[in-house]
Amino acid sequence: MTAVRIILFVLSALCVIFNISPLLTTGEINSGLVTGLLAAALFFVYGVFFERVNSFFALVWRNTAGRVALSVTAVILAVCVAVSGFAFANIVAKSRKSEHKTEYIIVLGCRVYSTVPGIFLTKRINAAYDYLTENPGSKAVLSGGRGSGEDISEGRCMFNTLTDKGIDPERLIIEDTSSSTLENFRNSLEILESRGVKIDEITVVTNDYHEYRASGFAKKCGLTSYSYPAKTPWNGYLPFAVREVYASVVQLYLGR
Repeated sequence: MTAVRIILFVLSALCVIFNISPLLTTGEINSGLVTGLLAAALFFVYGVFFERVNSFFALVWRNTAGRVALSVTAVILAVCVAVSGFAFANIVAKSRKSEHKTEYIIVLGCRVYSTVPGIFLTKRINAAYDYLTENPGSKAVLSGGRGSGEDISEGRCMFNTLTDKGIDPERLIIEDTSSSTLENFRNSLEILESRGVKIDEITVVTNDYHEYRASGFAKKCGLTSYSYPAKTPWNGYLPFAVREVYASVVQLYLGR
């Protein structure tokens, strides 16, 4: 049993290592971070009280009601793990850069501090700059409205930064009214159509963990999407990917 306890403590430490970075670097707390730290706590507590926990479950299993309750709980957990695993696998797969090139890209907005892009938006802007530099015939829709604490819209912030980096303003289209990922696509398509542009495919520039859910919304809008992700450091990817699992299940699978 000592070996099992050691494994539990190692799993607890790994959960902390892979989840704590965003809290330390950005101060952000989200559902993925909470899930990771809760898992760490559960592994740790189970390791400390290993015999007592096992004895408790053995006691519950002795009567019929206890067996039914544990069996139902196990089935529910198995379904949750299966659905979450499916979503997580898709998130990881969509995090990879596509080699397919499109005439138009959409850069999804993120947090702006006054007029300065936050760390995640900066990464998206840098990825968009790389794409536009590598593909001089492509144009970008910079999509994002103005949120609380933002003195300019996210779309305008991206425009200002990209033009400062040398990108021709004629290649950039600002969409500055959206407040969700679905609106990013719908509003951007409306702007393109108002200019006489009809597209059926687009390259999505966003953080790697967000590419899968973004692709789901692109599909809802009739678009085939390709990923050009802004990469997240290894020690910051997991909590945001887990958060995306929850969001994907609710918004893409349940349609809420």
